[in-house]
Amino acid sequence: MYERLRILASPLFILFLVLLLVNDFYLKAAFHNVLTGKISDFSGLFIFPIFWSAIFPKRKALIFIATAVLFTFWKSEYSTGLIQWMNPYFAVGRTVDLSDLMALPMIGLAWLYTKSESRTAIPPAFMLRLSTY
Repeated sequence: MYERLRILASPLFILFLVLLLVNDFYLKAAFHNVLTGKISDFSGLFIFPIFWSAIFPKRKALIFIATAVLFTFWKSEYSTGLIQWMNPYFAVGRTVDLSDLMALPMIGLAWLYTKSESRTAIPPAFMLRLSTY
């Protein structure tokens, strides 16, 4: 079981996760520009399908395909009705920007990364040492 979760401790996954968190919680508020929006799209499209396919490995192909389809839907004007329906219950915001679709190849990169044999996990002891600083 834990072997399939090793990818969640791999260097590239951790890098994109940290980049997404720093961007969404600091950079967007500080700069709020086109670059911060793209960083979220590129990072998110890398980590999202990897995370869910680590949890549900038998559904890996479906997760990667659904990520591409749902991201495309979310970034289009076709999702406006769904967002308006959700807003009374959840504060949902998004910008219709079809240029965000340029991040879709990150899903392919994520797929290839899950197939890579050269990927190694960051040792837990190293992560503990980092958290003490």
